Amino acid sequence: MPGMSMEAAPSAGAGTAGGARTLGRWLARWWFRTPDGRVYQRRRADVLLAAAGLGVVIACGVLVANRLLASPDVALFHRINHWPGWLYPPMSVVQLSGVIGAPQLLAVAAALLRRFRLAAALVAATLLKVSLESVAKTFVQRGRPAETVPDVILRGNSAAHGLSFPSGHAMVIFAITALAAPYLKGWWKVLPWALAAAVCLSRMYLGAHFPLDVVAGAGLGILIGSVLNLVFGTPGIRSKTPSANRFQ
Repeated sequence: MPGMSMEAAPSAGAGTAGGARTLGRWLARWWFRTPDGRVYQRRRADVLLAAAGLGVVIACGVLVANRLLASPDVALFHRINHWPGWLYPPMSVVQLSGVIGAPQLLAVAAALLRRFRLAAALVAATLLKVSLESVAKTFVQRGRPAETVPDVILRGNSAAHGLSFPSGHAMVIFAITALAAPYLKGWWKVLPWALAAAVCLSRMYLGAHFPLDVVAGAGLGILIGSVLNLVFGTPGIRSKTPSANRFQ
C-alpha cells in the first residue's frame, strides 16, 4: 500500500505540470499568432504613443484648469468657428465618424472580416472612452463655448451646455485610428489620421469645442488605442519558417 501512494503522487504532479505547459503553449500562441497563421506583435512605437498621449492630456488639462493660453485658444476657436457656412454639410457628415457608436459598428465589420482581435479592441475602446472621459471632465471643469465666450455660431445639434473638456468625438476617432491604422497598408494608413484631424476641425467649426478640448481628446484617444494595441497586438509579417513563429 505505501508503494501505491508513492506512485500516485508523481502522476498527479505530472498531470498538473502538463496542464500548466498546455496553458503556457496556448497563451504563447494567442500572444504571437492566430490559428489562421496571422502573426501579432507588440510595438515599441505604441509604448511611446501611449506616453505621448498621456502627456498631451495632462498638459492640456493643466493649461485649461489654470487658464493658460486662454486667449489664443479662444481666438483660434473663433477663427475656425467662423469659417464659411457652405462647409456645414461636409463638416456635419465628417463628425459622425466620432460618435460613440462608431467603434461598435467597426467592431462588427472587423468580426465579419475575421479580425477578431481588432473587433475586441474596438469594443474595449468604447468602454475605456466612457470611463476616461468621465474622469477628465471631473478634474477639468470647463463649460461649452456657447456658455463661456461670446459670438459663437452653433451649427446643427451641437451642445450649447455642459462640460467641454475633453472632446468625446476626438477621443473616439483617434482611438479608432490608432487601432485600425496598423491593419492598413501603404498610403491607406494616412486616411484614418486625416479623417481624425477633420473630425477635430469639425467639432470646432460646429461650435462644440475649443482647440485644447479636441487636442486633449486626441491625446486620450491615442492613449486608449496604443494601450489596446499592446494588449491585443498588431499585425506582423506572416512567418515562413516554423522556427520564426514565436518571435514575429
